[in-house]
Amino acid sequence: MTNKPPFRIGEMSSINITTNSSSFDVASAIHEHSGSNTSKLTVLISTYNQTNCLERLVRHLQTCNQVVDNIRINWFQQSPVPHSLANNSRFKIPVTFDILPNNISHRFLPRDFRTDAVFNMDVDMAYSCDALQLSMDTWRNRTNQTHTAVGFFPRYLPSDKDYYKFDESHHEPYNRNTIFITKGGLIHKDRFEDFFHSSLKPFLNHVDKHTTAEDMLMSFVLASKEVKTITLCVPRSYWCNIICTSQHESGQYETLVRRSGGHRGHLMTSFRDYFGNISTDERYNPIIWHGGITYGGGCNTEFNFCRHYEWMRKTN
Repeated sequence: MTNKPPFRIGEMSSINITTNSSSFDVASAIHEHSGSNTSKLTVLISTYNQTNCLERLVRHLQTCNQVVDNIRINWFQQSPVPHSLANNSRFKIPVTFDILPNNISHRFLPRDFRTDAVFNMDVDMAYSCDALQLSMDTWRNRTNQTHTAVGFFPRYLPSDKDYYKFDESHHEPYNRNTIFITKGGLIHKDRFEDFFHSSLKPFLNHVDKHTTAEDMLMSFVLASKEVKTITLCVPRSYWCNIICTSQHESGQYETLVRRSGGHRGHLMTSFRDYFGNISTDERYNPIIWHGGITYGGGCNTEFNFCRHYEWMRKTN
């Protein structure tokens, strides 16, 4: 079956939403890239049963038209696109829902992105327009943009353990060798095709089976392509965590850590056995401080609730 085009807010309502995930063809989603916008970025949001967060996030991103060209949403659930978003033609920045199979690897599915720069994020994270602009400016100022990634949440994936400490990289001495793109990170659109290379299909299958570790797999893919991963340490007002209250209160939402976190150790080991260790050389993993030392004397220390910041409070 041929896949129908994704539904684009603000365009013809007769465009259908692709709903038959069983017939989804990865190859058909990969198009020739031409005419890309190089001055702005695409924001790519992954969501599952978090409509309240998604609506708030889309409303906020509509204020970032200086840096955001378009918004794409990885829609993994069976339920229809929310009416509040699907029928709102007032958006200045176009929003596209990509209706995907419920496979977590598909958050990095290659597709016909309108820009070279793609900023990836989860629906329960929010970044100010200044943060998005800073990431874009940092990326554009690099001579080799195709092999540069810019993000806010560094990690150290060790060479001799099957686990990592999530907060180790946020405090001195800032041990790190990657950034987690899923938590807010900008990469070139070509890296999506690297992630879905046919040689990695066994790893993609394991990631989908356990619904976890796509963040670590992307880190190993970036390292294998010698992509420089730049960490931006910014003031707390540049980013925050959204609380998806409607899903928590109704019992519909459960974090991936609770459901599948126990599989991350053996998956990381399998990635390391295949790709090798990720270098800790600071030439490949630089830190850039913007605005001085951040909260608690660390770099983007978690957690940081959005209720503290006007730019997200006004989306309620």
